[in-house]
Amino acid sequence: SYAESDVWANHVIDSIRMDRSIKEDICVEALNVLLENRVPEVQERVNYILEKYDIWSKYEAETKGVMIAYASMYGNTENMVNVLAAMLADAGITNIKIHNISKTHVSELISDSFKYSHLVLAAPTYNNGIYPLMANYLEDMKALMVQGRTVAVLGNGSWAPQSAKLMEAKLAELKNMTLLTENFAVKSALHDSQMEQLQELCTKITDSVNA
Repeated sequence: SYAESDVWANHVIDSIRMDRSIKEDICVEALNVLLENRVPEVQERVNYILEKYDIWSKYEAETKGVMIAYASMYGNTENMVNVLAAMLADAGITNIKIHNISKTHVSELISDSFKYSHLVLAAPTYNNGIYPLMANYLEDMKALMVQGRTVAVLGNGSWAPQSAKLMEAKLAELKNMTLLTENFAVKSALHDSQMEQLQELCTKITDSVNA
């Protein structure tokens, strides 16, 4: 019956997603048999899932764009990422997603980390370390094997900003990550003297997205 075959289709797809050792040609042959005499809507659904699996299995981004994830204690880091986002928009980047990690579940952060080709991570220094929620997010990125992304890191701190270099060290533990920054940090707030540096970073990100 249609219902039984639909359950079978879902079972096959789940098996493929869990077992990366299955050869692509075997998958294609099996699914061609499975999809014979199936209605077009079901075939489109299966094709969509397989296309997504193909992207996910290779850890490729689903879309070219920039996901910005930030933490802010007093609003200064938030202001910095908003300025950068405005610069990116002015430069023609239209696919931008911004997350305040204090208000966003980590599952959504991870989902967008896989979805977007470019990431910007920004957080203040907290007790001479990384802001806790950002630290947790970075650990989840490592555990779930986020890789192959181009990343910019923005740090902040009143006396001795440490977060940027510590976040960069965490990102260095991930595979095939391209880092566009090197200890980019502000002291308490973004100052006019750093606007040119932020604009240069915007240009780097824009050129990379459009490459």
